[in-house]
Amino acid sequence: MYSLWVTLEVQPEGRKEFLEAITRNAESSVRDEDGCLRFDVIELGDGTNTFAFYEVYTDRAAFEEEHLKTQHFLAYKVISTRVVVPGSQRETGGPMIASF
Repeated sequence: MYSLWVTLEVQPEGRKEFLEAITRNAESSVRDEDGCLRFDVIELGDGTNTFAFYEVYTDRAAFEEEHLKTQHFLAYKVISTRVVVPGSQRETGGPMIASF
């Protein structure tokens, strides 16, 4: 399995639009992609506009070759490009060692 941890900060005026977009992306990913096993969206602190995503895929190809090409991800990307604070997004991914 391949897991991914993403953190980012959203501009306050883009919060509502961002939350709608990431919720649609996460829900569609789990529902429509066989390779997406989990997609959690977490707010880091209360009202901070800093978020994290924890995503789990069957393998790296399910993320890179499938997820990144879906309509729901591309729609999310259009919005996130507008509302995410430039330079705030960090991604770390790799093979999952254990899950209980």
